Amino acid sequence: MTHDADDRTLSGSGVTCAAVPVDVEGKQAVWIFTEFETGESLKTLRDWLIPDHWPSWGGEMFKEMRPLGSLALRPSRSGAKQTHSNYLEVVEIGGHRLETELRCDFKSAEKWAATSYDFNRSIGDMLQVDRGYLMVADVGGRRHVKALKVVGFTNTLLNTVATDVCPEWSTWVQRATTVSAVRAAGGSDPTPGSIGDSDPRVLSSTEGAAAFTGGVAEQLIETVTDMMDFYGPFVTDVGERVWSGRYGQTDVANDTSRLFQRLARDWSRAWQVGMDGVSNWAEVTVRPTAGADPGRSARTIEHTTLMVKARSDDARVSITDLTRVGEQAATIPSSEFTITPSVIEKAGRAYVTVQAETSKFPAGLYEGSLVAGTGGKQAPALFYVSHAQLAGD
Repeated sequence: MTHDADDRTLSGSGVTCAAVPVDVEGKQAVWIFTEFETGESLKTLRDWLIPDHWPSWGGEMFKEMRPLGSLALRPSRSGAKQTHSNYLEVVEIGGHRLETELRCDFKSAEKWAATSYDFNRSIGDMLQVDRGYLMVADVGGRRHVKALKVVGFTNTLLNTVATDVCPEWSTWVQRATTVSAVRAAGGSDPTPGSIGDSDPRVLSSTEGAAAFTGGVAEQLIETVTDMMDFYGPFVTDVGERVWSGRYGQTDVANDTSRLFQRLARDWSRAWQVGMDGVSNWAEVTVRPTAGADPGRSARTIEHTTLMVKARSDDARVSITDLTRVGEQAATIPSSEFTITPSVIEKAGRAYVTVQAETSKFPAGLYEGSLVAGTGGKQAPALFYVSHAQLAGD
């Protein structure tokens, strides 16, 4: 799977962070995601996932995670540990201190562990979206780690602050694993327009700006760059010929004519770009700065990258029904999912992209199993429903 758009990649770490503008149930937010593999033990990673421990590994961002009320334990016949609790989350993002009450669901099974959280109340009404997860799955002796935070300010102009958190988010997540070498996971390209582990659009940061400005800012940058490429060498060339003592009337006439033509052309281009910009901005649809956008579609298509181990070549991949982790029960039938690739051509560990329309299922973390081939070992299938869609889709 490719990482793109406003992705911020940490130099030398191998960890990629995606910061993508999204809409969550009609509210504007930012999708901040990172993933990697690590050799850290599953036991250590389980301790890291517990909300009470977040300030100890991410103190720059998580100032406090204080339980509100008692911890609800949910028994499991498989021996898995599952808890539900409300927390007061105190974080600092871009100099803004945010206090939010979150509902947190933690589950630890034999081969995986995860904590999902969702917005309950924003003290001071600073946020309108705050949900996501931390998870780890063990397949073939390697741990696949993922971390997602979807956050949206009530004043949506502040969402750019959340976007800038991306590199630090990856740093804190990586630091929690206390490993020196990590490797970003791969996968298959999902259906365009879906949202998931990473933004599926292949865009650079400047192209992302072009989508917002209609390309006017990029045209202006290109024009100014072209002007600098001409005027700098032009001044140097004229200066050298003047100082050489061989600069006559013909040179003056030629250089003056060339300079006039260039200035006239550059002024005309800058004027045209400016007029194009005015025209583009006149057609912009301004979305609400708070609350839900009634014009947004409720249909969401989401995907995730899962790791699976095939025992033989040409192993067909299948998935079970997925059940929701949390006090609100829900099930996503296996028939709702598409798996790409559906067949693992070569035996060994591989990545597949699992995708489904999630509009009709409650938000939260869902669990199940993934199998590659007949008689293959089951791999954890963890799928998070965020109800997010790419902004502008």
